[in-house]
Amino acid sequence: MIFDGGGTIWDSSEGLYESYRWGFKQLGLNLPLSPEICHHLRGLRDFNTAKGIAKALLWASRAFDCGESQLFLERPKANEYLKSKIQVYSEQNPSFPSLVMEMTQRFDEYLYNNVREETYPLLPHAREILKEIHKAGYQLALVTIRRAFSAERILKHHGLDRYFSHILSTEGYVGGGKGPGVARAVLSHLSMPPAQMLWVGDSAADISCAKEAGIRAVGILTGLANRQTLLDEGADWILDDLGGLATLLDLYD
Repeated sequence: MIFDGGGTIWDSSEGLYESYRWGFKQLGLNLPLSPEICHHLRGLRDFNTAKGIAKALLWASRAFDCGESQLFLERPKANEYLKSKIQVYSEQNPSFPSLVMEMTQRFDEYLYNNVREETYPLLPHAREILKEIHKAGYQLALVTIRRAFSAERILKHHGLDRYFSHILSTEGYVGGGKGPGVARAVLSHLSMPPAQMLWVGDSAADISCAKEAGIRAVGILTGLANRQTLLDEGADWILDDLGGLATLLDLYD
């Protein structure tokens, strides 16, 4: 079984939002968006990385003030809608790409230098479910856009590192996100046919990456993406939290 980290096993929402606020402040900008809106934006497939969310937040912080509705996040194909809007905005504003790159650096600077790994709390049922899945004989892997050393520290702090045979960070892959290259790497690392795997994650990128590799996908609603976004990407199951895996996998007698 392949798990995402933040939003699936541990709650990274507060640290992420603080990194957004700090990044905007460093560039003399105001972030008028609520944490919920920020996280739903990052839950979309093409905006899951630091660079992706920088684009989304810079566009949204202006567009919503000018009358753009936030309700597009609840409609089908929100990712494609936002992608087209940002493309037009980028063409109209030559300084946008350089601002995105600077904002990206600010986000990562804060996240990895100011937020301690022990401040990330576990999400509901994470500890007991991982214990039971491991006990049932499943091989567990973690695939995360977070830097590997940080993910390992979070797992170790909570005593969960012993459950995972592989921890794969997407940082070294093109774009730093979960794409085809990551899907191929997962299959290579685990040496197991896709039909015998299950991918559990909270973002569109998780579901998309699973589908790219031919792996069945479980969407979890404790993190970034809303139900519609997970459905758009083709999630085979959508659960309120990790507790639902107990029934799905028939873990308890």
